[in-house]
Amino acid sequence: MPKRKRKQRGHGAMHPSNSPAPRSERSVASGSENNGWVRMRLRAKLLADAHPGSGSGAQGIDALVARDRRDHPVIWASHVEGVLRDAARRLRGQAVAEGLFGRSGGYPQRAIFTSLYCNSNPGHRIWRSAARASSDENGAFTGNRAPLDDTLRAVEYVPKGTQFQGQVELPVTQLLELQRLIQETDALGSSRAAGAGRVELSLTECAVPTRPFGSATSRLVLLLRNLDPLCITATATPDNLIPSLAFVPGRAVLGAIANWLIGEDRRDIASQLVEGRVSVSDALPLPEHPARLSTAEVLPAPLALYHEKPAGEAGAVPWWARSPQRARQLDVRHAARDSSKLRRPEPDLFVYRADVREPWIPFRPQRRIRLRNGRPDPTQAEPMLFAIEQIVEHTEFLCELRGEQTDLAQIAEAIRPVLEGRRWLRMGRAGAPVEVADHEWCDAPALVDVPRQATVTLTSDLLVRDEWLRWRTSLDESCMSAVPGWPSNVRVDWKKSWQEPVAVHGFNGTSRLWRMPASGIRRGSVFLVEGDGVHELARMAAEGRWLGERTNEGFGRFRVDATLPGICEPTALSEDRGTNDEPDESVAATTQSWLQARFALANPSTSLDRKPSLSQWFDLVADLEQNPRTALSSRQNPTTAGGRSWRHPDAKEVLNELAKLPQPERAAYARLFVRWLRAEIRRRAK
Repeated sequence: MPKRKRKQRGHGAMHPSNSPAPRSERSVASGSENNGWVRMRLRAKLLADAHPGSGSGAQGIDALVARDRRDHPVIWASHVEGVLRDAARRLRGQAVAEGLFGRSGGYPQRAIFTSLYCNSNPGHRIWRSAARASSDENGAFTGNRAPLDDTLRAVEYVPKGTQFQGQVELPVTQLLELQRLIQETDALGSSRAAGAGRVELSLTECAVPTRPFGSATSRLVLLLRNLDPLCITATATPDNLIPSLAFVPGRAVLGAIANWLIGEDRRDIASQLVEGRVSVSDALPLPEHPARLSTAEVLPAPLALYHEKPAGEAGAVPWWARSPQRARQLDVRHAARDSSKLRRPEPDLFVYRADVREPWIPFRPQRRIRLRNGRPDPTQAEPMLFAIEQIVEHTEFLCELRGEQTDLAQIAEAIRPVLEGRRWLRMGRAGAPVEVADHEWCDAPALVDVPRQATVTLTSDLLVRDEWLRWRTSLDESCMSAVPGWPSNVRVDWKKSWQEPVAVHGFNGTSRLWRMPASGIRRGSVFLVEGDGVHELARMAAEGRWLGERTNEGFGRFRVDATLPGICEPTALSEDRGTNDEPDESVAATTQSWLQARFALANPSTSLDRKPSLSQWFDLVADLEQNPRTALSSRQNPTTAGGRSWRHPDAKEVLNELAKLPQPERAAYARLFVRWLRAEIRRRAK
């Protein structure tokens, strides 16, 4: 008898799109041009409802799906890597799995995965389940299938047919092995053994963008963009929450570039970088994509930049229904005498302007808390649940490199694939992928004339030791002559200062050891100085002559201004592109007028029983999010007995108001209207 062909294992092997076709000539050429690396696009199509869990629940749902900054479902890269690692361990052995996905002890995986993102919001489905008992304590059949107490669970699922996509960058030599693992992976998310999360995965070549390299100067400005959430650990001893800084320190950027050079066997260039021949600034977040990198300015909010407390407003409109306003940013020196009505700037507040002619924009980068389930200690038997704070994906950062033109040109040539966008850097906890979205060679900023009295603002932390080699946490006029980098011929009078201490931690990814902690003067500290030496300080800042220690890692940077940077007038938060506030809540006042006009709030005797019930309004909100095209028409022209209540004149008026709105905005208005309606029903119930 002829030998039967063995059936390939895994549901993914049934789809021809997953077959490991040989690499095309274009793939080989791309890999050779990219120093033996290739970038692939990973697509996932759900063949069944899936639950990529977030570890949290809310609004009566026990388990919510993970969502990105746009509130779309997402499958995190850590989960994809974990599933592929498990497949490699099961099919190819532990050695192959460690070769592909790394192991503890300083052997990270070389392949860099991004999370799988969804381009649109497909809505959600709620699955409810409970444990049931069909027999009593003696084992006799009772015929009762009622759920047991405290076992009912509601789980949110991403519906079948949803498509996700991400990218992976890896060596060409590992591409064939990854294609085999993609074939063997047939499910993602939770409850895979029960049939949930069946998926069709495909791997195709991704076009690698390139941009002009330019001619080298003594200053290179970089625009960085994190492709996945980024955690820059803020403490050395985290508790149940691992906090993150709101920016990327210069030492982290320097370490990421040096690590990339070491991986490419360019240790000679990496040594030049860490020896301090080129200085790397902090990568500060941006609220928008700048038109020109050389003119954009972003800095931590100065500590002397106070803002007014929000004033209370009388009336029945709650705080979330009002149009939020950003308070004025004031120089505390010129503020009113009653300073109790002013607030200090938040630690994660930044100010930005695209050009010197533009006003300053205050903003706070968006950060989120993500729950993780893992083993921080490899010897730990059971996984543990912990929380990690992350800067959301696709946040842009502004960073600059300075040095002698020959040194900077040599380093830039070595990292040319990164600058041109053909390769990624890895930064932060777990090595999130970060790309250089743009770069610009430019000259040093022009020297601006300043008066004899000006403000000196630290744009990064300052590290200075005293005569006993202890870290200083504050500065005064008496100790400035001992600060490294302070010119001996500069004499200024110190009028006043606003400064705070800061703890500096770090981790060396090459040696796998924590760096010795340090204390310094916090970024944003402000010093008011006066004298003939102010002009020389402004020249030092323009030429890139920094103060203190470890200036090549971004410490000790400052600027000199005639007026305190960041002063601005109030603006609506809807125009502030860096806030975390929900913009759709500004429609609450409009929806309240609907309720007052159509549902006769002025007459408490008016009954609401003949109108659609509260659950029917909730169903309308859900349908507007999932099926916006048919949600209104099915209620304006009901054909079922349950839809008779939508024929009520008041309900028809609200539906007509929703129909006048653009389709993408209808769900937001309906959601706020239901909140008002629910509050009114509860008020009448009392």
